[in-house]
Amino acid sequence: MYRPGTPRTAEPLTINPGPLLPPRPRSPAAPAPAPAMAAVGTSGGSGRPPSPANPGSPPVTSSPLQPLLERAAAIEAELAQGTDKPFTEVTRCHFGDAVAAGHQPAAFLRQVAAICAYPELLGAECVPADAKRRAGQILRHLQGGSPGAYNLEYVTDTVAESVARYLERRDGGIPSDPRCVVPCGGTAAAMVVSAARGPAVAPPRPWEHRGPSSRRGSSRQDVMSLLVDETAAQPTGVLVPVPGPPLHGAAARLAGAVAVPYPLAEERGWAVDGDAVRRALGRARARCLPKALCVVNPGDPTGHVLSRQSMEDIIRLAGEENVLLLADEVQQERAFLPDRPFLSFKRVLGEMGAPLASTVQLVSFYSLSKSVGGGGFRAGFFELVNIDPSVLKCFYTWGMSVYPPILGQVMLDTAMQPPLPNDPSYPAFQEHTQGLRRDLAHNARLVQEVLGRAPGIRCRPLHGGARAFPRIQLPPRALRQARALGLEPDVFFCQELLEATGMVLAPGSEFGQPEGTHHVGLSLLLPAETLERVLLALTRFHAAFLRRFS
Repeated sequence: MYRPGTPRTAEPLTINPGPLLPPRPRSPAAPAPAPAMAAVGTSGGSGRPPSPANPGSPPVTSSPLQPLLERAAAIEAELAQGTDKPFTEVTRCHFGDAVAAGHQPAAFLRQVAAICAYPELLGAECVPADAKRRAGQILRHLQGGSPGAYNLEYVTDTVAESVARYLERRDGGIPSDPRCVVPCGGTAAAMVVSAARGPAVAPPRPWEHRGPSSRRGSSRQDVMSLLVDETAAQPTGVLVPVPGPPLHGAAARLAGAVAVPYPLAEERGWAVDGDAVRRALGRARARCLPKALCVVNPGDPTGHVLSRQSMEDIIRLAGEENVLLLADEVQQERAFLPDRPFLSFKRVLGEMGAPLASTVQLVSFYSLSKSVGGGGFRAGFFELVNIDPSVLKCFYTWGMSVYPPILGQVMLDTAMQPPLPNDPSYPAFQEHTQGLRRDLAHNARLVQEVLGRAPGIRCRPLHGGARAFPRIQLPPRALRQARALGLEPDVFFCQELLEATGMVLAPGSEFGQPEGTHHVGLSLLLPAETLERVLLALTRFHAAFLRRFS
């Protein structure tokens, strides 16, 4: 449901994606990335061919991690059948899913959601009084007193209001307009949900007003697709960090855009290098029209947290280059070092003042699964800054593609208004949130300590997020062997590691990495004793690998 009004920013900008026209074939896949980068899943390069059932769909780039997961499942079956192996179990060390690692969502959220799903629990003695009170408040907003209804008004009004008040507390009082908040079913759904889109009219700015006559019947209901104009002479470009989550490049490709990789500066702690971004922009303009710059903070898989100065530089760059800033801030609750706290791009932008505070366009993303919830509940939101609320028409429609599951929204609503200090659930909720950060900080120190002693392995300092991304040395003979097998060298290393130890690590090519370097992605969510065993096994295997291929 669209709610009219204007945001609290000067000279708001809007987008009108244009009339719905008959489907037309997608533009050809984007060219491969520049030779200086190896960005699997973010380049628009060769992958599997288009499906014969839908020849207009973009090709799908295979994941370097997927064959390792399939082999791990096969090994587990072999172990169950009694096959002799040098290990007794498979250890998955690659994931960023806290629940899969044994960290349950906060009990308060689960209690409130359980009551909303089964109100008879309001009489249960095992449920604390504040959880009952909160659930009762939410049930009054749900149609029929149940999360089984569509509850669109609850999502667009009640939840959006809760999110806006949370954002104001997070950002030191900078106003947040609930009309510019879009609750959604997770970051992936918000970024892109379908490859079947109608063409749009290209605006001169990333998102800008085109007049009311061009705005009837659009089916575009995710962020990436709103940027794409399939009738333009050049495809839309979206700059994505390398290394970075595979989602961003995949989302750009599915929306019909070109994912333009830009390198993070490993030697500077994976900082965003403005000169490198400008070089990527300059090269990209020969083949596409760059409209958006994606920045991930805290970094995934790199574990960095951006400083205020770095964020200000990025904001200035976005203003100078006239690109929409897409801020992936889903790991914000996992910033675990007090001397490098998380700051939102919205807060930094607002505190920079005019003219940037009212002109740089920003979309920021939040995910419940990376905070106190769980990925299976599919809940998050994004906020639009300096973008007219009429853009929300693209999202707030019945049957919208980003329409979220209601129980997940109940948990999001609850997380935005957590227990207060005098509430009975407050101590446990605080311990849950602080305990996960404490565990992540401990595991980060463990990674630095163990890998810091290992020849040929180097890991940059970790400030936040759920992964480490150590760089590993691979000898020339191993590189030749990998090429002979048609594999990326880091995939070859991870395959050999799996067969020898039963450990699954994510190859660096899953996230992209600078050409000529090799990394592995390692979860910080493992129990400390398991992580220590994994790290010792990794260092021993790497030393043997170097000897074997020396």
